[in-house]
Amino acid sequence: MTKRLALSLVILIAAVLLYCGFVLAASPEFSADMIVTDAKGNVTTGKIYMKGNEKVRQEVKSGDDVSVTILRLDKKVSWTLMPEKQYMEVAFNFDPNQLNPDFAYEMKTIGNETVNGYSCQVVEYVYKDKKLGSLVQWIADDLGFAVKTQTKNARGKVESTVEYKNIAVGPQPDNLFEIPAGYKKFSLFQLPF
Repeated sequence: MTKRLALSLVILIAAVLLYCGFVLAASPEFSADMIVTDAKGNVTTGKIYMKGNEKVRQEVKSGDDVSVTILRLDKKVSWTLMPEKQYMEVAFNFDPNQLNPDFAYEMKTIGNETVNGYSCQVVEYVYKDKKLGSLVQWIADDLGFAVKTQTKNARGKVESTVEYKNIAVGPQPDNLFEIPAGYKKFSLFQLPF
């Protein structure tokens, strides 16, 4: 379970970086298959559901298990659902709709490509703190959001790629972005009495 929780938190951090400060002009609503590839070529699959710029649900497969993380930027919180009908809550101590000066970047369009049938503008974000590397997004013209994102280290080596396939644009049910009934809040500091 620790490995699965760590993977969920890594994906959550990636989501925060992808959705905060990059493509906020659009208000997409969709579901899609998500493919995450790390620098070693390890592939993790899952589903993503997005409702506007403030509600994201990720379901990540790890073996037979599925880890669910709900990101609620409107409430400045994320929830990770655990199989024991518990959830872990992480509050953001920053405004997710404002740029974080620790991650200041310069943005430039570096080309156009077609990804998964979508005509995309390729945009590169180079962090001012050079040790953070850069991020490249393929932003679908018709959809207004990135259908592919790569993070690169300071040497330009690709560290991770997130790609969305089988994108189904349309309204998403509100209950996907809420804690299911019967779940109790989990705390690392719970006492047995």
